Amino acid sequence: MKRWAIEREVIEAINESARYSLPNEFLCLLRSEKGVIIELVLLPGTISGESHGILDVNMAPISFGVVGSAHSHPGTCNRPSEADRGFFNSMGGIHIITCEPFNSRSWKAYNSSGDHIDVDVV
Repeated sequence: MKRWAIEREVIEAINESARYSLPNEFLCLLRSEKGVIIELVLLPGTISGESHGILDVNMAPISFGVVGSAHSHPGTCNRPSEADRGFFNSMGGIHIITCEPFNSRSWKAYNSSGDHIDVDVV
């Protein structure tokens, strides 16, 4: 099983974007190099509401570096919904959900099946 890592600045950017997006969800893709997530990929046409986020995957860059997604849940639950699990299965191998208070301990990572996975912060 692949062990993922993520740059601390990327986690901070996800949380900052989530705070800014309240009361709506924040949603983006993740890009990695050599197994380390290094960048958020924001797609044109992304729609977000208080209980949903919609990406136009046709706007995703043609890049083998896109490895998954990140999004926020307003409130204090960072567990994936059934809709999240369906999306995870179609878009990459790592997915991050953050929730309030949007800090270094409020996020969790999941694999494409929606199972919790550990991620190293570098």
